[in-house]
Amino acid sequence: MFSMSKMIKKLLKKITGKKEEKKYPNRFLKHYYLHQDKLNKERRGSYSGRKKAGICVRCHHKAVSGIVFCDFHQKLQKGYNKKARGNK
Repeated sequence: MFSMSKMIKKLLKKITGKKEEKKYPNRFLKHYYLHQDKLNKERRGSYSGRKKAGICVRCHHKAVSGIVFCDFHQKLQKGYNKKARGNK
């Protein structure tokens, strides 16, 4: 009988349409989660634009042909990859 009342409460809550307010640890995360789709679209657009223009995606220098980084960032990326793959 107890589970039946729980089920009815849940159904009523669903019908009334009241949504629980989500709690976020801080205002920055709240803004990020509320605008996540827009922010990701903007970020991907920026990346694609720089890639097409031949500009490094991490700075504004000319990218090496065939990749998305300038000489400096390509060297850094090789170091990151080497470290991540276990110095093979």
